[in-house]
Amino acid sequence: MSYSGYGALAAVVLVLVIGTTAIADRTTNYSAAKATVFRIDRECGFTRKYEGGKQEQVREDCSSTDEFKAIAGHAEARQQDVDGKAVVKVSYTAPQDGSYRTSELRFDGRDDRFYTLKAGDELGILVSNDDPAKIRPD
Repeated sequence: MSYSGYGALAAVVLVLVIGTTAIADRTTNYSAAKATVFRIDRECGFTRKYEGGKQEQVREDCSSTDEFKAIAGHAEARQQDVDGKAVVKVSYTAPQDGSYRTSELRFDGRDDRFYTLKAGDELGILVSNDDPAKIRPD
C-alpha cells in the first residue's frame, strides 16, 4: 500500500473516531427535549448606502430594519449573511426531573435559524444530565 493509501485510511479512521466520540458524548451527557421559543432578540449590523456615495455603519435591532426583512424573507435566494447575533429565549421541560425551565440559545448570521426562528416555534434541544439548566441545540 502506498503512502497516500495509508493517509486515506488514517483519515477515515480519524473521522470514525471523532464521530463515535461525539455520539457517545451526546448519549451519555445529554437528554433530548423539545423547547418552545418565547422571545428572540436579534441585533444586526449593516452598511447603509445613501445617494451621493455616502455610507454609514448601522447596528440595531433587526426587526426595525428593512434590510433584514428583505434578506430573511428570501432564505432560498439569500446571497449574504447578516453580521448579527440572536439570543433566543426558550422554555422546556427538563427530561431528568420534569421541571419547567427557561434558558437561552445563541445564533449568529451564519446559521439559518437566525433568519427563520420566530416566537412560538418548537425546536429540538439537548439538556445536560448534570445540570438541567444547561442546554444546546440538537
